[in-house]
Amino acid sequence: MPKLPPLQPDSDQMLHLDALRIVGAVMIVVFHFNRFINLDGQWQWADDTIKTFSLIVDLFFFISGYVMAAIYTGRLTSFAAYRDFIQKRVARLGPLHWATMLVFIAVAAAGAAGWVQDRDPRRYDVACIVPNIVFVHAWGVCHSQTWNFASWAISAEMGLYLALPLIFLLTARGPWITLGVALASVAIMLQTPHGDRPFHQWTWDYGVLRAVPGFLIGMAAFQLRDRLAKIPRPNLLMWLLLGGYLIMSWAGVERTILLFVVYAVGLLGVAADAKGVHGGVSRRLAPWAQLSFSLYLLHPIALKMGLAWVGLGMWNLNGDLMRLWVLFWVVALFPIAYLSLVFFERPARDWLAKVGKENKLPLS
Repeated sequence: MPKLPPLQPDSDQMLHLDALRIVGAVMIVVFHFNRFINLDGQWQWADDTIKTFSLIVDLFFFISGYVMAAIYTGRLTSFAAYRDFIQKRVARLGPLHWATMLVFIAVAAAGAAGWVQDRDPRRYDVACIVPNIVFVHAWGVCHSQTWNFASWAISAEMGLYLALPLIFLLTARGPWITLGVALASVAIMLQTPHGDRPFHQWTWDYGVLRAVPGFLIGMAAFQLRDRLAKIPRPNLLMWLLLGGYLIMSWAGVERTILLFVVYAVGLLGVAADAKGVHGGVSRRLAPWAQLSFSLYLLHPIALKMGLAWVGLGMWNLNGDLMRLWVLFWVVALFPIAYLSLVFFERPARDWLAKVGKENKLPLS
């Protein structure tokens, strides 16, 4: 039996951000599982608190902006470098995104055939298959969250990756200009809600624009990391503020304020990493960040099949039994995500990243 590789962080330079990634991924899973937590109405306090966890996606956009600035500043100087960058991003995001979409296409086909009671024309929109395949389904081209509904954030990320050379032209003008543009974009989008929802609730409907402020703030944070490192005890403040976010969510603080709290948590994570202080909590959590992407894209399948079909549909669970079933799936997703990462995502990523780059044999 082959030895399974241990989880390890990509770098020792971003352990706090990695810790936030895995904590954030679990919070997003709990947010989507929330519909099954309070079926009996006995956990309304949890229901009200968890509803704000959707803002944690904006923390992911922040971290992504920081990572892109840290790795690619000054490197996308030619079309060949840009093409290689995009190929690597597609190789990283594409395989699991496409695979989970195929699962939901199979679910839709089974529903259409009458094998399962699952028909949702808006979710299973055939016209939005191609936009999902090419990562543009969060650019306002679809009419709802389609197929693997969580993948809208992957589409938003891809839009920013495609625009990264242009974004670097902005960041080259300095972090304060970048921050100013980010805050201006927040102000503009808050004044122009889509429908009856503020921009920090956009998903399929221009989720790519929602990602812009957090991404830019993350890139500015990379440029300001030495200044941020002067904050005293940033690692402790990061965890305290994340706990404060939970308390504020429970207390019903306005979502726009909570959005800025999320950004502040990210800034403190940058400060802690820049300061070089790595506490035991962050060190222990950081390796698990390798599973954050897998958890994010796989949990809608567990939601559909494990909770909706089995827990509610077949077993008719409610109350504490359903909450235990939810907890089971939160825990079970970790080994599932690990197996996906090791046996599917990494091999597929490595193969896609090499497509078109094979060394050609010299002519004899």
